[in-house]
Amino acid sequence: MSVSSPRPALGAAPLPSVGGEAGSVRLVDAGNWEPAAWDALAVHSDLGEAFQSHAWGELKRGLGWTPLRYVMESGGRPVAVAFVQERPLLRRLPGPLGRLCLHYAPRGPVLLEATPEAALAALAGIGRLARARRAITVTVDPAWEEGGDLAATLRRAGFRPAAREIQVSRTAMIVPLQPTEAAQKALLGHTTGYDIGKARKAGVSVERVDMADPAAREPALAEFFEMYAATGRREGFLVRDRDYELEQWRRLGEAGLASLWMAGVGGARQTGAVLLRSGSRLVYYVAGSRDDADLHRTRANHLLQWEIIRWASEAGFSSYDMGGVDSHTAPGLPLDETHPLWNLYLFKRRFGAAGTVIAPAHEYAPHASLGVLWRLARRFR
Repeated sequence: MSVSSPRPALGAAPLPSVGGEAGSVRLVDAGNWEPAAWDALAVHSDLGEAFQSHAWGELKRGLGWTPLRYVMESGGRPVAVAFVQERPLLRRLPGPLGRLCLHYAPRGPVLLEATPEAALAALAGIGRLARARRAITVTVDPAWEEGGDLAATLRRAGFRPAAREIQVSRTAMIVPLQPTEAAQKALLGHTTGYDIGKARKAGVSVERVDMADPAAREPALAEFFEMYAATGRREGFLVRDRDYELEQWRRLGEAGLASLWMAGVGGARQTGAVLLRSGSRLVYYVAGSRDDADLHRTRANHLLQWEIIRWASEAGFSSYDMGGVDSHTAPGLPLDETHPLWNLYLFKRRFGAAGTVIAPAHEYAPHASLGVLWRLARRFR
């Protein structure tokens, strides 16, 4: 898509070119933009990402990162945006070493035109920014399909697969949202339709919590954290500090980018999920359930997912990303029951979701020798 750049009073002087394809790219500093103006491009454009939002950058500021926000222009028009978080590599050291830093663009860059040309311009701009800011390396992990035209630009732009993966999963299960409920139901597997009906007969109710209302939001988030932490203990995944988890969900909710859904029986909440707005997609972010939630009997998760799908379609989303079905130890889309997440894969596929694999995280070292040293250090940490 083509978006006009709201540039008045931005001081949009381009950074110096470092050669190659970066020469035709102009970087516009958007650090002083209002949050809504930034999110209009970084989140609400077709390929937007919640983790490129103004709110996410400010959350990371509190953890010692400096948020940098830039628009990449090519041919006189904006073609991409990128929020890059920066932190010093070695603090309190004098001289050049003290000025070295690390860059990471979470789920970035965001393309305003879904073309390889826009991707190359964005990556060139990110690389130039890294050189100008003395970054030893810059890491990107856009949600570009592995093997696709956009992912192919990563190597063309001088990026290489990162020494370590960042995201927990590199797969996504995408449900195409239909214009009518009848058309959406046609995508359901036979047993899924039955399980949704079973949940209704069991008295399961689903609610969407008003994240703009602190009186509704705060107790619901606290209750959801307990579900999430319990699930982490059962399944062995990392759950961060309670205050951090609550703060990230709260900030994204206040920015209108996160929604909290809960389901249960008899007024008791038993399971829930936090969903994110990313461009034209609704994305399943985190979920949890109580230790005593009898989901096999109630099928509450089936009705929860169905109500989310119905709402997302009515809200104008084009697709619903139900999340990944792999892990670092079991990568790729499951092929058969030997995969540890085979049942999760079947659950999502029966809602009409089709699997895709996302390109791995990539990194670029503006200074080749320093980049080699950094990669070696990462391997032995």
